[in-house]
Amino acid sequence: MHVIRTLHTHMIQKGLYLGVALVGLGLAILNPKITLPLDFHHYLFVIDITQSMNVEDMSLNGRPASRLKYAINLVDSTLKKLPCGTKVSIALFANAEIVPLYIPIEVCANFGIFQDTLSHIEWRMAWRGSSHLRLGLQDAAEVLLMLPEPAQIILLTDGDEAAPINAITKIDLLPTPGSDGWLLAGIGSLKPSPVPKFNSKNEVIGYWSQYATKIEPSQIVNEDSVGKRDDSIASDPHEYYLSVLQEEYLKEMAHDIGASYIRAASHKHLLSAIKKLPPSGHGDSPIPLGWIFALLSGLFVVADYLPFRARS
Repeated sequence: MHVIRTLHTHMIQKGLYLGVALVGLGLAILNPKITLPLDFHHYLFVIDITQSMNVEDMSLNGRPASRLKYAINLVDSTLKKLPCGTKVSIALFANAEIVPLYIPIEVCANFGIFQDTLSHIEWRMAWRGSSHLRLGLQDAAEVLLMLPEPAQIILLTDGDEAAPINAITKIDLLPTPGSDGWLLAGIGSLKPSPVPKFNSKNEVIGYWSQYATKIEPSQIVNEDSVGKRDDSIASDPHEYYLSVLQEEYLKEMAHDIGASYIRAASHKHLLSAIKKLPPSGHGDSPIPLGWIFALLSGLFVVADYLPFRARS
């Protein structure tokens, strides 16, 4: 009788375990969801592609690198460390505009797109040779309004402007909605270096002169210059325009709009600064539960199998 009762008990357990497993499997197929309030993080990585970013005063893998190449590598390394679910876009800065290449997309599922984008960025993509960061930050606020979801600006730049601002051209910056979540990342050395000048074939033909940068590099000086490139170069080292990381200027602009500033010494520094930024927004996010029911279903199948293994 004891054996019969034991077998009967095991049969009940077997039926119970399999029944629960089937219910769990059904729920896993339905994949129900619950909605939870979550913070979300969307970033617009803006890369300065103006010509001072061609100065080779940075280092990558022990070799000299331009500020632009360093900035591109920095973004690539940082994207690899961002958690899945983060949405990112790449944008370019030149003249006084910030131009996104696409709307923010999920970083893990689209990582190949980011790598392809970064591999094709170069200074010749600039639409004008001038650089007005203050106007660019104003334009950034308008760009963000056109995106389908809120995002935070992360601007990688050396802060060097051409033509340099003065009492007439300097504009006041005021905080805009969300600018307290922006980050200005300084790229470059504090040691002055000449800015290389390239021809249309991306070949160095010399260095920019101090005179050439006192006006917009693309500005038409006379009628004969219409439709032509300015390929003039500094003839002597004392004429070179020397460029440095304009750190104090970037700190000033960050303070004006309530943003943060960091000298981007490595992707770890940049990633740490990004993690300290407030979320770009809040919203309800559906959380799928199907995997939980599938796991429970599997556990009950195993639980049903183990007692019979023990008796054999």
